[in-house]
Amino acid sequence: MKVKKFKQNSKNKKVVTASSRQSLGINFTDKSINMVLLSARSLNQFYLEKYVIVPLPKNIIDNGSIEDHNEFVAHLQQAKDRLQSNCKNIIVSIPQKLTNIQVISHDPDLEYTEEEQVMMELSQYESLDEASYDYQNIMTNAEGIEQVMLVSAKREDVNLIMDVFADADITPTQMDVDLIAIMNAAIGFINAEQPQLADQCVAVFNIDLNGTQAIIMRNSVMLYKQEMSIGYEHLIQSIRRNYQLTDDEAWDVLFRNSKPEDYDKTVIEPFKQQFTQEIQRVLQFYFTSASQENDIEEIMVFGFEDNHANDFAREVKQQTNISTQFLNPVLIAQNDNRIDDGKLHQQCGLLTVAFGLAVQGL
Repeated sequence: MKVKKFKQNSKNKKVVTASSRQSLGINFTDKSINMVLLSARSLNQFYLEKYVIVPLPKNIIDNGSIEDHNEFVAHLQQAKDRLQSNCKNIIVSIPQKLTNIQVISHDPDLEYTEEEQVMMELSQYESLDEASYDYQNIMTNAEGIEQVMLVSAKREDVNLIMDVFADADITPTQMDVDLIAIMNAAIGFINAEQPQLADQCVAVFNIDLNGTQAIIMRNSVMLYKQEMSIGYEHLIQSIRRNYQLTDDEAWDVLFRNSKPEDYDKTVIEPFKQQFTQEIQRVLQFYFTSASQENDIEEIMVFGFEDNHANDFAREVKQQTNISTQFLNPVLIAQNDNRIDDGKLHQQCGLLTVAFGLAVQGL
């Protein structure tokens, strides 16, 4: 959503364009503030200039909601100082749980316009002054019916996020939903690395802190979405229980190369089994409502960076009978030589949303 112009009717379907300017994506979770600074020197070729991950203490963010304004501002300022960038093209995320995403059909032959239909859909709010919203025509089917994606949120929720950025002396040019940023990351990866999937139906699973976002998409259009309850927090609690660690110590174990000897058996194997079951459950829900023309051709899992990712992918493929790959979209970008590749590979799973936001800005 545009943060200054709350209504936008953009015909831009492609999120990856040729540009030489910079774009800074910023998102936050209960555990960290994540910033990714990108530039694009040519079409679908990204350059990762810098990134920053600043850990957040407990009780500053709770399940995506800002609980301590002043502390969050202080940590945003710390992240900004560490990034050391003058980029003014800044896109920040808003959690999906604070928004409503829907695809509505509009028949141009009817008397009312696309905008008028959007206004009718927004009637759920007592007043349009209470809503921030954005919409765009994402496709037109063979019968000439337009499919319009509408994203809306309470103005109060948007303003709370904008206030902390303003107090941290950060001025966003756009705000977008984390779920759409994940789509942007997937589209960026497909266009750059696997263009044969561009018109295929793809299932994307992004492992996040408190859960996993599941998106099924085709031709850059979201067909289905669902939230899975399993995420990094599941792994952190398993590490904490098995090795008698604090939450912070378990977080450190999760994102470092050296692991306990029995880590795969006690932590990863149970996670793999449960995660694979959750994927199967999502696919079952989708297939009950999907048409045959939208059979899933590929499964992509973001956020799992582990030596056994390929084995995990084979297990998912075996259980679903769908080609599967585990990857992290930010790794398609060429890196500045000052970036530690080893550290980036450890942390890349945390950067998907920020990367997708930055891709949108290019």
